[in-house]
Amino acid sequence: MKGCFTILISFYSIFCVSQNKLAQQTIDQLNEQLKIYETLTPYGDLYSFKDLKLSKSDITSFKNTDDVINDSLQAYAAIETIQHKIITLINVIFILKSTEDFDLTDKLYDVISYHKSDDDKLHNLVLYAKSGGSYQSRISVIYYKENTKYQKVYETYIDEGDGSLFHPDGYDSIKTLNTSTKVKYLLQGSVKTCGMCFYNYILLIHHNDNAFKVDFSYATDSRSYDTILDYNDSNKTITINYQTDDLSGPDCFCENNNKANTKNIVDDIILEKKCKCLFKFNGETFVLKEESETILKRN
Repeated sequence: MKGCFTILISFYSIFCVSQNKLAQQTIDQLNEQLKIYETLTPYGDLYSFKDLKLSKSDITSFKNTDDVINDSLQAYAAIETIQHKIITLINVIFILKSTEDFDLTDKLYDVISYHKSDDDKLHNLVLYAKSGGSYQSRISVIYYKENTKYQKVYETYIDEGDGSLFHPDGYDSIKTLNTSTKVKYLLQGSVKTCGMCFYNYILLIHHNDNAFKVDFSYATDSRSYDTILDYNDSNKTITINYQTDDLSGPDCFCENNNKANTKNIVDDIILEKKCKCLFKFNGETFVLKEESETILKRN
């Protein structure tokens, strides 16, 4: 029996070493693709098969298409190809994490951003889509760990437009809020949607019955870079400061943020207001505690 036990320990050790080695190899492959991705631009001309490090099967897949010119790919095709490789490797990494978990913190090349919750369950990886134009769109992949298995709960190119509660451009931070009944996650992000268009958003969710449920959400759409949507972890408050314009609408909206601010502009309407909202976490959601508006400009 002792001999059998020793064999089992040895086998498990070899298995763990093998899994760790495979995980590191996959991370190395992902970082290699991220470094290639860093060199690509939608405004570029052509990218050679050699520089993209494409395999024979990759090259064959482009046969008889307009994506290829001699031994090179058009810029858009090169970007889409490397994106696909990156997302595939991310999926493989989380399959491996389900078998033998490991930490990704500080292990990924900085072309991609990686955020996770304090309880190590919710993970978000975000990559600029390089779509061209002034909308700085991103690709977001979100994984959630239930028991010991990681499940992909969101991917921009698959789930965008399907009524998902997650924002397609991903998040800049994930905070964990522990309550008496459940763990909640506060996700915050922002994206530049045009030359002078700034969209900021925040979302409070929890996981229940194999699905995420929304407890609170707020977003600002403004032409001002100085818009503030800030969460203070020490006192668990959300502060919003923004100025009304043609994107936000003519009125300040705090509690009714989910309603369209589409009042018709007439000659005597106030054109600009400074708006402030303060929300505080009550143990379940964020409730409005303060709101104010200051008139800055009239017609």
